[in-house]
Amino acid sequence: MCGRVNVSDNDGVRLLLESLGMKTWPTRDPRFNIAPTQTLDVVMLDAQLSLQPMSWGVSMLLPGKNGMVTRRVQNARDDKLWSSRLWKPLMESQRVLVPINGFYEWKRQDKKLVSAYYMTPAQASAMFLAGIYKRSTTEADKLEVSVVTISANDAMSMVHDRMPVLLLSANEAMAWLQEGDRQSLDALIKPASNDALTFTEVSNYVNKSTNEGAECIQPVSSEPEFQLTPK
Repeated sequence: MCGRVNVSDNDGVRLLLESLGMKTWPTRDPRFNIAPTQTLDVVMLDAQLSLQPMSWGVSMLLPGKNGMVTRRVQNARDDKLWSSRLWKPLMESQRVLVPINGFYEWKRQDKKLVSAYYMTPAQASAMFLAGIYKRSTTEADKLEVSVVTISANDAMSMVHDRMPVLLLSANEAMAWLQEGDRQSLDALIKPASNDALTFTEVSNYVNKSTNEGAECIQPVSSEPEFQLTPK
């Protein structure tokens, strides 16, 4: 899954957008610990590429203990994208890119959290996540986005069994926005290679969604960065 992201390096995101021919990334206050329901800057393609603020988590009517309830769903599973009547229309025509510097995931043992990891692109300072969006059912002018997730690759599986779909080249990113047929889109929905990400173990400071600042990405290891090697 993907439950927290970091968008703190303006220069890194600016370079990422420039790879698509976009000329602007407004200087933002660093945000080290963005959680679902908070706002993300998202790249969408209409007549041209543009940045749009979107609330993280698509509102959906889902079964609850006492009947149907509206819930915010921050991740869209790959195995539900084409079979679900909720996700399919968004996949067909409402795909976006979510630019981030990195994302967090938590390793569990016996269902207990044991460590937090910060994942960053190994060959760049920012990356695109595949996303899909819709308009809020309660606020007509509000856009909501969910991140598409896939089964983890071998490296990521040492931390979690799911990971976001990473679009690590300009060609992949533009294909996600422009392609219209299922076969082309499905080719992009795949786990990243095992060497695509650098894993940094960080402290439990990041566990609380209201905590902010560079402490969220401070390594707990004497080695500031390392790549997990699957056995």
